[in-house]
Amino acid sequence: MLKGWAKLVLGLLAYSPLFVIILIKNLPLVWGLIAGAGVFIIIFLLSRAVINSVKKTSGQLILVRIDREINEQYVGFIITYIVPFIGTIKTVNDIISMGILLVVIFALYLTTSLFAVNPLLKLLFGYNLYLCTINNKDGILLSMEKLNRDEELFLPAYCLDSGSHIFIHHRGGVMKHESGNSGDGGKDSNKD
Repeated sequence: MLKGWAKLVLGLLAYSPLFVIILIKNLPLVWGLIAGAGVFIIIFLLSRAVINSVKKTSGQLILVRIDREINEQYVGFIITYIVPFIGTIKTVNDIISMGILLVVIFALYLTTSLFAVNPLLKLLFGYNLYLCTINNKDGILLSMEKLNRDEELFLPAYCLDSGSHIFIHHRGGVMKHESGNSGDGGKDSNKD
């Protein structure tokens, strides 16, 4: 399961475009671009380290039934990027207000399944988002594979958050589940 600091890093990645927009909007253009690029690169490298550490773990074999792809949830997430266009940060009141808003957003992000809905995980790392049944419980699967609705599969995955039942699967090791299958067989589709 992801530790708090790893969730925080993924949260920073999700909201890094917001930070970049705020910097560009509130600093002189050149400084805003430089600071924005610097912030984004640091957050990207930290996120890549988190993703690489998760990739190194073998995870567990889970039974997944894909209910539907929910990549469209990423569009709703982008609404939060509109926040900086409400106004510029000129006073201490603006800074405090923006700070309160960001604390609330991050609190929700870190304590709910929202952290799985991260558009940059799709754009930068290629993870698709699926609503599914995982080991007979409702859950969310992030996978680099293109999976079909109503497919039942065995695949190796790492549990990102047990409370929200969120798993991540990278590539390969996918086996079709056949009715009556005990889980140790199946037809290996090896989608590499």
